[in-house]
Amino acid sequence: MEFLGRLIARWGILDIFMAWVLTASGMLLVIPKQWLPGAGLNAQLLMALTISCVAGLAYFLSRGVLLMMASITGAVQHRRELQRLSLMVSCLDHSERAILREFIITRRSVLSLPLKEPAVANLMENGVLKPMNEQHVHEQRSNVDMMINLAARPLLSYKALGLPVGKLSEEQIEHLKSIRPRFLQPDYKANRTHSGKLFRIRAGDTESQTAA
Repeated sequence: MEFLGRLIARWGILDIFMAWVLTASGMLLVIPKQWLPGAGLNAQLLMALTISCVAGLAYFLSRGVLLMMASITGAVQHRRELQRLSLMVSCLDHSERAILREFIITRRSVLSLPLKEPAVANLMENGVLKPMNEQHVHEQRSNVDMMINLAARPLLSYKALGLPVGKLSEEQIEHLKSIRPRFLQPDYKANRTHSGKLFRIRAGDTESQTAA
């Protein structure tokens, strides 16, 4: 029963039924007549078995064609995604590079980033960054936990991120921290007023910027 349960879970009831119909019909059609009881197969039964065999073959042939088309479509979509990611990585601006460098500087795989920032939104829309929870994006939260998309990681070289080759020294890390965009600074905060507008506030600054 456990084997049957795993088989049904993997292939489905219809696939197993059609495989049984095809196998049984094929065996009855090719088995020698002297092995069959009585006068063998009558014309009506022979026709039914032939139709069942043809239907089984057509079913699995169509399944094969659909699987092949799905595989080709998936490969084309993957290639287009890689091309889109390569184009995006090749033209990163200062803020976008700084966001991606932040994963390296802080040695974290997940960062909480302000979704309203154009650089963050652009990286997410082009597939470089991936939200940990899509629901948080739909809820339009001010900050969303992000990670670098697995498909984009091989494209993010030292040159693409504006990093020196090799292990970063403490001086280089401090320099990269000092040129972070404002929204990546540790004293950056984002608060909502009673009107629902989002104001970006940095400690010690009197200037506020309003985001849509």
